[in-house]
Amino acid sequence: MSSAPKFFFVTVSIIPNKEGIDLPRLLQKINGLLEDYSTATHVIYKFKVTGESKIISVIQVNNVLGFERTIGGLARLGSLEVTCCPIIGYENFAQNLGVDMGLITAPPRPLPKENLYWWSFDLEHTGKSTEEFLQAWKREAEFVMGARTKDGFPIELFKVVGERKVHSFLQVNDPVQLDQLSFQLPIVRENGQNVKLRSKAIQYLPDYCQRIFSESL
Repeated sequence: MSSAPKFFFVTVSIIPNKEGIDLPRLLQKINGLLEDYSTATHVIYKFKVTGESKIISVIQVNNVLGFERTIGGLARLGSLEVTCCPIIGYENFAQNLGVDMGLITAPPRPLPKENLYWWSFDLEHTGKSTEEFLQAWKREAEFVMGARTKDGFPIELFKVVGERKVHSFLQVNDPVQLDQLSFQLPIVRENGQNVKLRSKAIQYLPDYCQRIFSESL
């Protein structure tokens, strides 16, 4: 009996060298390598971090050998640092927290192409018991799942396995609204001193590769 697919969050950082790097060409090569590997892998997302020489990707892995071959292909390009961590869909984690199943729906794939952001959360609970922390996290999951299910808010989230860390991709037209949203989250209101939030603008890597070579300013 085959095992269930696993999911990984992969970060590819380009390391500069003395000779310099043709960044668009290198990103084009990375884009070509971060493709489905037969039936072994399925690339769910691949984004370029706007203004940085960094790629982030979410990959579904059905056969780890195909995944390792993809990583091996990246290594052959040189000048790259690749990190990887196992993740689960936030829907599964919300179920574990006891969130009402009526709030939990399938993620909105694909996300819109414009005005995308990557939020990464590191959560601690100094000053709170584990039970208090998990209850606050449950209210957070209810808030996010409710906004997506009831209001159609475009967001997808993944939890790092075994860690208090969450990656989320969301679409917000106005950065001011995004900033306001960061203070409305229950986990920030109830446990803000223990929350570290990082915010980056992102764009789909294939779109970047197409536009950087074809569009003029």
